[in-house]
Formats: sequence, structure tokens, C-alpha cells
Amino acid sequence: MNCGNKPQTLSELKSEYITIDDSISVHYKIYNEEAGADAKTICFVHGFGCDMNTWEKQFEAFRDDENLQLVFIDLPGYGRSDKPHVDYTLDFFAHAVDEVLNANSIKNVVLVGHSLGTPVCRQTLMTTHHQGALVDGVYCFYDGTETPEYVEAVNQFGHAFDGPECRDVITGFVSSLAGKNTPKSITDYAMSVMPETPQYVASSTMQHLVEKKWWTNRPIAQPTMVICTQNSGLDPDNKQKMERLYPNLDYTELTTCGHFIHMEQSEMFNKKLKTFIK
Repeated sequence: MNCGNKPQTLSELKSEYITIDDSISVHYKIYNEEAGADAKTICFVHGFGCDMNTWEKQFEAFRDDENLQLVFIDLPGYGRSDKPHVDYTLDFFAHAVDEVLNANSIKNVVLVGHSLGTPVCRQTLMTTHHQGALVDGVYCFYDGTETPEYVEAVNQFGHAFDGPECRDVITGFVSSLAGKNTPKSITDYAMSVMPETPQYVASSTMQHLVEKKWWTNRPIAQPTMVICTQNSGLDPDNKQKMERLYPNLDYTELTTCGHFIHMEQSEMFNKKLKTFIK
């Protein structure tokens, strides 16, 4: 492939599919496959209600590095992947990521997860030697000191998407994700995809997301980069919590940026990611 024929946008990349669990089709795209199985690979995992197109700015930033391979995945239930009536657990999502990487013999990986994609990547990191870059991730903290009020609030959030008003709930949820300087184009993207999530997918995803069994406090030793924003309601001791989960941590906490950090402050994010993967 010569430079003149290289895709200039993520949408121009060829779609590929893998079947998991005998019948579920998972949609993904790979850029620079010719780099080989030993090349450094960045695998991008989107958040709740979104799809791989959330990573367009990252594709633009990394496509010219001939030593990098890029993988973009639509999690099952989202984007152009199948949307079966199954339990949408973190383990199920991580299984899909693993299967895409294994099918393409990809070993040397930095997993980049946004929002829901963060615990999905964390679940994958627990059983691999990959590295992680985690963007404004979702966390439930169960350490034995949580109050009944905290548990109730977490459970209420997990069941907020259960009923027939799910689409309206998601629309309101999207509105809360913007920071005071978030461009309208980013909110427009979120509004165009997130409310389209099937109710049963949204409900199952959120119910299973907050289950205590997924939220072990086991530290992950691999180098990990965390970028988050106070706009998402961080606890004052968020950095200390992240340091306990990721002892080898590169931590950045923003103040006014909205939830879609990799889109809103893409230049900053891409620069930090380039430094991290080196």
C-alpha cells in the first residue's frame, strides 16, 4: 500500500468481523496490518453507547507511524457488532477484545479504553501482560468501607436504564457529560449514537457494570496511564485510589474538560499517549 492509497479517515478502513461464542459477530478494523504480529499495537475500546468512530482523532494522529498497528473494536451490542440478547458483563466485553487480538496474533498491545472501555480494558489487563491507557473511566469502589448509601446510589445508577424511558434517560445522561467548553460537535456525536443503544443492551450493560464481583482491588503492575476530568465528579482522593490500583501510574487530572477527553483535548491526549507507548 503506497502513501497515496492509505486511508485518511477511520471510515475508509476495511471492516472485518470475527465470530465469538459460535454466533456473535464482532466488528473491528485494523490499520497497518503489514507491520506484523510483533509490532507495537494500540487497541482502542469505546465507551457505553458509542462506537469505534469516537477514536477518529487518534486514527489521524497515529496513522503515519509505520511502526504502529492500530485496532478499533465495536464492542458486542454496539456499533456494527451483533446485539444479541445475552448478559453484557465486563468479562463478556473483555472476551470479545481478547478474541479479536488472538485471531490476528497480536501480542504487544497498549489497550486504550474510554468510559465503559476502561473497566473492559482493566478486565483484560488482569489476565494479560498488555499496558493500559484509561480515559475518564467508570469505577465502582468496593473495599469493605463503602456505606449503604453508596451501595444504594450505585445500584440505582445500574438500574436507571431498565424501563421503557431508557432512550430519554440516555439522552439526559449524554447532556451531563459535556464540560463548559465542550464543542457542540462532540455532544452531537454522542447524541447521534448513544440514545440508539437498544434498551436491553443498555440495561444489561449497566446492571452488570456495577456488580461488586467485577471490582476487585487487585493492583495491576503493568505501566498504566490514567487521564480523567473533575467534570465527571471525581472524589478528592481519586489520584490515591488510582495509585493503589495501578502502582506504575502516569496520572493526569483535568478540571473543566468534558467526558470525551480524547475528542475535546485530542492534541494533549495524543501527545501523552505517544509518550506513554514509547
